[in-house]
Amino acid sequence: MATASSAQRALERRVTRLTAERETLRRRHARQLAALQRAADQRLASLLKEITALRHHEARAGALIRLLAERDTALAERGRRIAELEELLRSPTHLR
Repeated sequence: MATASSAQRALERRVTRLTAERETLRRRHARQLAALQRAADQRLASLLKEITALRHHEARAGALIRLLAERDTALAERGRRIAELEELLRSPTHLR
């Protein structure tokens, strides 16, 4: 009977040790998972910040393209008007 009870105590100690080891591993994995989640959240936040900056630059580029198109149209119109005026200067005028 002494052997059975010492074997039982040994098994109980082993179960206690394994339970503690399992709990230690569970906590470690929980910490690792939390760290990985924080890192993923930081990467996501960084990517979203970069996307926002790119959208801002895209909007500015679009605005500049529109301004340049308007300027080109205005310059073309002025060029046509200057050509008309130069033609008028070249043509003889008969004043009475």
